[in-house]
Amino acid sequence: MTLPKAEYPLTDIYVFQLDKKIPFRPFLVKEEKLFENLKEQSRSESIETLSKCITNCSLGKVDGFTLPIFDLQTIWIQLTKISGIEMPEWLILCDECGEGNIVDIQIDNFETVYDEGHKPVFPIRDNLVVTMRYPTAKELFEMSEGKEYAEFYDLAGLCIEEIEQDTAVWNDIPSEDKIEFVDSLTRQEFNIIKLFFETMPVVRNIIEFNCSHCEAENIEIMNGYFGFHNDRFGG
Repeated sequence: MTLPKAEYPLTDIYVFQLDKKIPFRPFLVKEEKLFENLKEQSRSESIETLSKCITNCSLGKVDGFTLPIFDLQTIWIQLTKISGIEMPEWLILCDECGEGNIVDIQIDNFETVYDEGHKPVFPIRDNLVVTMRYPTAKELFEMSEGKEYAEFYDLAGLCIEEIEQDTAVWNDIPSEDKIEFVDSLTRQEFNIIKLFFETMPVVRNIIEFNCSHCEAENIEIMNGYFGFHNDRFGG
């Protein structure tokens, strides 16, 4: 006998990378099993778990493993809301005395901040225009986890999608050619590419509380769900 499958509502969530809304279902038990120990996981393990959950909940319409970090965080937060999961209390250290404080994290206070000057297509010389893609969450964290700064230059190169000079256009560029292109730039030219990464959309939650030990006022900025991996936050 075939057992009945549960029915669940679909909720449209905007996916920045696709520039459209995609229907998502809530988390099911199989997803909750995956992220049961999320706080104890490393960053790379967390990204793997979140990416798999997002792919599942989009019914395969979104590849969670290719999403930029801000899309991954935004969708995760929205899925947490529509699944009726409450944010846990978190231990946050006071800036003044260093003591821990149990603080409620309000999920509705998360927001995606967009820089008006941010754009993925920009000139780096009068006749040279570069089109960039956003790094995936995995690429971004692999670069940040104890790697040499030279890794950032490689990441910047890998995120180049197209180069246009005068009437010539290059796309589908081999990775080694992209890195060689970045190596040939002046510092001023590379700083223009660097600005693309510095002004990417950011998911944040501004947390304000008075320390229960010294009564000092504290303001902490949590960067999306991954703010919980910061040493100032605990679970």
